[in-house]
Amino acid sequence: MKQRVIVLVGLVALLISGVFSKPMSYAQDKDESQTKIRKIVLYKHGMGYFEREGKVNGNATITLSFKTAQMKDLLTSLFAIDLDGGQIRTVGYDSKDPIDKQLENILIRVPQGAALTQFLAQLKGARIEVKIGDDTTRGHILGIEPVQQKVDDSILTAYKLVLLGEDGAIKPFNLLEITSMKLLDEPIQKDLKRILDIYLKSKYTDRKTVQIETRGKGERNILIGYLIEMPIWKTSYRLILNDKEKPFLQGWAILENPTDEDWDDVQMSFVACNPISFKLDLYTSYYPPRPTIHLSSLIPTIGNLFKANQLAREGASGGSAGGRYGTKGESYRRQRLAKKAEDKGIYREKNKNMRYEMEMDESKMNSLGAPMASMPMAAPRKPLSQLLTSSISAIATGTNIGELFSYEAKTPITVKRHKAAMVPIITEKIAGDKILYYRSNISPRLMNAFYLTNSTDLTLETGPVTLFEGSTSVGEGLMRKSLGAGMKEIIPYAIETGCSIEPIYKSNNQPVHKAKLTNGVLELKQYRINEVTYKCINKTGKSHTFYLDHPKAGGYKLIETKKAEEEIEGYYRFKTKLDAGDTLEFKVKEQMETASHVYLRNTSLDQIRFYINQSYISDNVKDFLKELTVIMSDVAKQQRTYNEANAEYRRLAEDQNRFRQNMRTLSTNNPTERALREKYVKKMDQVEEKIGQLRGIMLESQDKKRELEQTLIKKIQGFEED
Repeated sequence: MKQRVIVLVGLVALLISGVFSKPMSYAQDKDESQTKIRKIVLYKHGMGYFEREGKVNGNATITLSFKTAQMKDLLTSLFAIDLDGGQIRTVGYDSKDPIDKQLENILIRVPQGAALTQFLAQLKGARIEVKIGDDTTRGHILGIEPVQQKVDDSILTAYKLVLLGEDGAIKPFNLLEITSMKLLDEPIQKDLKRILDIYLKSKYTDRKTVQIETRGKGERNILIGYLIEMPIWKTSYRLILNDKEKPFLQGWAILENPTDEDWDDVQMSFVACNPISFKLDLYTSYYPPRPTIHLSSLIPTIGNLFKANQLAREGASGGSAGGRYGTKGESYRRQRLAKKAEDKGIYREKNKNMRYEMEMDESKMNSLGAPMASMPMAAPRKPLSQLLTSSISAIATGTNIGELFSYEAKTPITVKRHKAAMVPIITEKIAGDKILYYRSNISPRLMNAFYLTNSTDLTLETGPVTLFEGSTSVGEGLMRKSLGAGMKEIIPYAIETGCSIEPIYKSNNQPVHKAKLTNGVLELKQYRINEVTYKCINKTGKSHTFYLDHPKAGGYKLIETKKAEEEIEGYYRFKTKLDAGDTLEFKVKEQMETASHVYLRNTSLDQIRFYINQSYISDNVKDFLKELTVIMSDVAKQQRTYNEANAEYRRLAEDQNRFRQNMRTLSTNNPTERALREKYVKKMDQVEEKIGQLRGIMLESQDKKRELEQTLIKKIQGFEED
């Protein structure tokens, strides 16, 4: 079996080798563009703007090469300008038809499995040359014939290629014995070559050419710009702390060149913030599905006329011809149904859903600092900040572009293809102080931090910050948000082991302090108090400026607490002093007013009497509640009357039932039993009379109770406190 598979694969290779006379190559073409990249703008949302410049002479075509994935962004952003009076006529590019659409007009297919037998079966009637050993035969393919053979104890299926030879003879050939096979029909060869070419290009070609056609006279300058997807540029900082001078901030922009083209002496810009961007696929060809309309639906009158004439002929023939016409009509009807089912199948096959790709891109930057590294312990002759200032200077200036901020490089930058680079964009003295800092969601312990104020005219982007004192690294922090000029940010960088903090939580509900009655609902208001005491102990011999971020709780307000230094998103920020060797207890107290509701209609008489005695109830409401208690007392009285009568009623009903059972056992013939029976009858009459009275009392009490309840409801609903 393995040998047979190898032979069939070999025949397929021989058949294909007969189709292609020249080897195909889809290697990536070298960029021979007449333009060079002069400017690149990198953004934080995963896009890059490229600006190219070049010269043309007379009528010329500028050719650019792009990856297939870049064509979507290119078609939504590309522009071209002739700067010297010429014109841009058209921009042509390689299209991207789906494979099934490109193969639509080719009748043959290359099967996925059993490639040779299924492929040859499609070529019925085609001319072919078959070689077995030294014998060569030419003829037309009649088909593939499966033949079962017994080999040892197994039944195997072999295949024979049946040809109609040029001499008219029909000849079968065992496929396993064929050593060479060649198609002689040129149209089929072209179709097969085109099929394989389409499949090969779809798998291995990742380059598309864009041709910009220009018209004009003489030598002219051309400007071309476009946006394509690019890695975001990243930022990292070095913050040099020195007790004798202002801190020094050095910022680096990290960029990558993932393209196949060197960036030589390019003007670079780094844009902060996140413009909106999305993907819109204008590149993929789209063919909307269309319904199939049958010709018969357009000529119903002719069909009806034919049917009427047919019936007339059947009537005139006396029924002898009717069977014949009826049979033809049934056959025609079946053919139409079969055709309709076939068309529905074709329509379902072609009816594909459009894929319209539009994705909002918002980059989320997740930058982590590198592991802490220690600098050499030998102190430099000059402070590290002075050495950095003298050796590295920022090669970018800051500028505002609309609502965005951009770092514009002062000098051209070179980054080779598939390489990355770090560019210094900030070398500035910065305002700020070392502090002690606590925020529970960052660390349960006190932290050393730097309270940075952006005293520059630049926008500081998010990124890791490595802090140095002298020439020693003291920790790493993170600038979590973009800072415009004048904005502040606390950057924690180390755990303070000489100080400790312990938050102590308390919570309680205060008594009700206010009530209001509206539409029968008594609203009771009280305060819920949350209190946190931050107990801080400074075991060091150094005093610290201490900043505490206390989380805001929804609906709560600060009370009996020192005023916050500032309010930031989700937090109160407090500032205080933690002296050397001191213990500080800093309390934060918050309160929130809550409300509970009492529905008077469902409240008991005892509860109403309780509220009458409360100080938070107004005199007006107390008077109203007293009126309600009178009505509710009457309701309760009628309910008691009903309950008492109902209990007596049930007791008498049980006695009456017992009398009846006893009377069934007494005989009327026995004088003694007859006398006892008469006694029971007399008692039952008395009980019946009493039961009637109780029924009257029960009905009367229920009616009175119902009337009182209606009065109570109207009174409750009609009252509203001023």
